[in-house]
Amino acid sequence: MKHLVSLCEEASAYLSRNPLDGSILKRLKKDARLRDLAGEIDTCLHAAGEVYAPAAPVKRPTKEIKAVTWNIERGKNFNSILRILQTHEDLKGADLYFLTEVDWGMVRSGNRNVAVELGERLGLYAYFAPSYFNFTIGHGSERHLSGRNTVGLHGKAILSRYPLTDLRASSIANATNILTSKESRLGQKRSLIGHLEIAGTQLALACIHLDAFSSPRMRARQIEEAVAPLLRGTERAPALIAGDWNTNTINSSSGRTVLLSVLRQLLLTGPKKMIVQHHPFPEKKYDRRLFQTLLQLGFDFESFNEMGVGTYDVVNNDMELGQMAMDQFPKWVLQWINRLIARSGGLVSLKLDWFAGRGLQPLDKKVVRPKPEDDYPPNDRPSDHHPVLLKVCLPAS
Repeated sequence: MKHLVSLCEEASAYLSRNPLDGSILKRLKKDARLRDLAGEIDTCLHAAGEVYAPAAPVKRPTKEIKAVTWNIERGKNFNSILRILQTHEDLKGADLYFLTEVDWGMVRSGNRNVAVELGERLGLYAYFAPSYFNFTIGHGSERHLSGRNTVGLHGKAILSRYPLTDLRASSIANATNILTSKESRLGQKRSLIGHLEIAGTQLALACIHLDAFSSPRMRARQIEEAVAPLLRGTERAPALIAGDWNTNTINSSSGRTVLLSVLRQLLLTGPKKMIVQHHPFPEKKYDRRLFQTLLQLGFDFESFNEMGVGTYDVVNNDMELGQMAMDQFPKWVLQWINRLIARSGGLVSLKLDWFAGRGLQPLDKKVVRPKPEDDYPPNDRPSDHHPVLLKVCLPAS
């Protein structure tokens, strides 16, 4: 990991002195130094491991585990995230936090090492696996920020009250060409895998983030690629997986596929039924293939989630989301979708964030919706996603 970070620091400093202007592909063809750095970084992005360890020793867990999964939107609103994890009754004191969208040295998140700082403040072990090195400072409104990246890494993390073993990253095929996007990046999605010894049993863990701009078929393929290395041929070993699986029910690979997917849903079900019966229940129809794949791999998801409760709210004319989506889709597609949302009450709640497990007994599960003023300042929303709580234990047998 140290060598990767050193390379990324060098590349980020080089880009600061020689800013990217135009296509990254053309730049890489002309700029031998940047091309060499990018090649070295690409070979090291498979890294995964411990980035922080608390000084105080901890006992091994017994049979019961409290876990939280949360897409923390890069860690941009770090103080609100930390405050909620320290004080919210449902979220504080968890044994495991599966965190997606975690920055390391990105200007949009204050150039923090987000996983390390959360680990330090919460007194937890922090484990990190990068997915991407960013040639830019972000997308949407993030591109208007001043400053430069110090490292430029983005990935996922597991925070744990107990030390994990056998840490590794498992690559997932990209759904789109991320080099040619407006947020030019190097790398691919990777799941972060580790093991926790609990009551004398090795519990396999994976933090998984699937592509937002993808099709239901691609998401099913990605979840299989993410989970298969976790199992390593074992049929009944207990396992817990979690993360943002972007089960948005549509083919969001391009503006054209978004339009066709939404039209199909409207024609088949109508707007009200689509919002009430399909978006909170992607497992029933439009993303059913992904959940069938999980069942075939021996994972239960229904017992591990508060079914039918969304984790990501799309509101009419959300400026931040709109600027981000304009990097991917034509403006007229977004205007059309905004009109649909407005006619349907002004809010669509999607179920994107999940737990799934096997060989475990769920005790409690809940989508947690922190409230402004009570949990965080109204102008400092911690994330665009809602965290998800799960309590499980090893079965007596």
